[in-house]
Amino acid sequence: MNLLHKAVGKTIDYLALERSLRVLLLTSLIMNLGNNLWVPLLGLYVTNNLGISTLLYGVMNTVQGLASSLSMLPSGFLSDLFGRKRIIILSYISSILCLAILFFANDLPFLFLVMIFRGLSMAFMEPSKSAYVIDLVSDDKRGRSFASLALLQSLSTVIATSIAGTIASVFGFHWLFTTSLILESISLAITVFYLKESLRGGNVQAEPSKETLSIQFKNGLAILRSPPLLAILFGIVFHQMGIGIENPYLTIYARNLLMFTLPTVSLMLGLEQLGILVGHLPSGRIVDKYGGEISFALHILATSPTMILFTLAGDPLLASSTLFLWGLTFGLDNVSRQKLIPKYRSRSGVATAFGVVSLIAGTISLVSPTIGGWLWTDFSPQTVFYASAAINALGSLPLFILWFHNRDEK
Repeated sequence: MNLLHKAVGKTIDYLALERSLRVLLLTSLIMNLGNNLWVPLLGLYVTNNLGISTLLYGVMNTVQGLASSLSMLPSGFLSDLFGRKRIIILSYISSILCLAILFFANDLPFLFLVMIFRGLSMAFMEPSKSAYVIDLVSDDKRGRSFASLALLQSLSTVIATSIAGTIASVFGFHWLFTTSLILESISLAITVFYLKESLRGGNVQAEPSKETLSIQFKNGLAILRSPPLLAILFGIVFHQMGIGIENPYLTIYARNLLMFTLPTVSLMLGLEQLGILVGHLPSGRIVDKYGGEISFALHILATSPTMILFTLAGDPLLASSTLFLWGLTFGLDNVSRQKLIPKYRSRSGVATAFGVVSLIAGTISLVSPTIGGWLWTDFSPQTVFYASAAINALGSLPLFILWFHNRDEK
């Protein structure tokens, strides 16, 4: 019993579950569970069930990226000024609107509207959630705190992606959307009534002055004068471009070319998420000890052989194993990014800095899904994954250079 008590104590200490983060953790878990029931299979629903072409689906993903990119900077900016909670609530409402539209309309204009609200949801969430943790956790525990959120969110993702295909196959996509809607509505209600604002002392201005707005904006844009942050930005840009080219077509490739069944595709995605979950376990300590530069660089580089091996997979086990191994390195990705920006950026305007990085990276990589659809249509589906591999290999270079530079200075 004493051994069990010690083990539980060490687990809680590793997870860095500060009291102030528990509600954010709970709502993130529930929202993540709802999101990952429907989002990974949306491409199959749109192309196979609604008859939308692969290239047009790529354009839809570009529209989603455009909505996300244009909203990312205002999202971080408003989060610094008005508080994290309000922007997180907007994120949840946007995701719920996606599901509401899918229930009542399947025409092309409405599908584009779904992608716009999906982009808004993503843009509203990431800067505010990252800044929420930064507000409440000291620098020496941030790596573990980000890892804690990522670890437990990954657990919900593993569960959701693994069962989504079975639910859709047995009961239909509308029951899948219904389940997601219920979960996301629960998450929204908990956030509204129980999540406390993270800015200390309620330091949120109801009517910020023009001078305050200008200063906040300059604090965020200061990253463009920082060579380390520019190296990080370069890596993020190329990684997002590479992932954007292949990611919308991963499930379509597995279902339509590899001829996997829908439950098998779902289980394959679940194993990928399991790899991410396992990768999260040591990620906080690794990033805190060795730095985010090398962790992020290794993940980006590992994406290249993974994409090539996936096209060679002839059976579900090999494809799942390939994505599982890639997921192991992805466990370092999210924690590394969230650790790196505050490392090279002062606390002033940090959410705006997150927004600036995401805006620039997202804007440059906007055309990635459309490029993927064009490669798929005019060349071959395999070309989509080869292009992704080449771009990711290039994106890892500046982060390796930054890591070597920092190591030489020590």
